[in-house]
Amino acid sequence: AGAQGLMQIMPATGKDLQLAAPFDPDSNIDAGVRYLRFLLDKFSDTKLAVAAYNAGPNAVEKYGGVPPYPETRDYVQKVLNRIQYYD
Repeated sequence: AGAQGLMQIMPATGKDLQLAAPFDPDSNIDAGVRYLRFLLDKFSDTKLAVAAYNAGPNAVEKYGGVPPYPETRDYVQKVLNRIQYYD
């Protein structure tokens, strides 16, 4: 709830990423890619980075893995399936 633009960035995350125009496609995609890179570096595991993109890094840290939220678990599975498909 409240995520903005193509990459569905939360306002607080956008602020951290200095995203001034969340609904500008170029700016939003740039910020989303930078955020995903940050999460991949932080967690060193694609599955956890994807979970953190959806549920937030604090939730991944709290649960020590993919949080038990059905939406997040479904999201992670869909993204990982697409990665395998295009790999």
